[in-house]
Amino acid sequence: MRTEPVIEVGSMLPDLALSRLGDGQLRFADLRGKRALLFFWGSW
Repeated sequence: MRTEPVIEVGSMLPDLALSRLGDGQLRFADLRGKRALLFFWGSW
């Protein structure tokens, strides 16, 4: 059985990169020390 690491409330967010609509990427490391709202939406 494979277990995934657990991210606890208040822990640091893993450094991920998201593609922007225009060009470039947004890295979570660039937001360190700033407030950010992550909104995940699905249409299934």
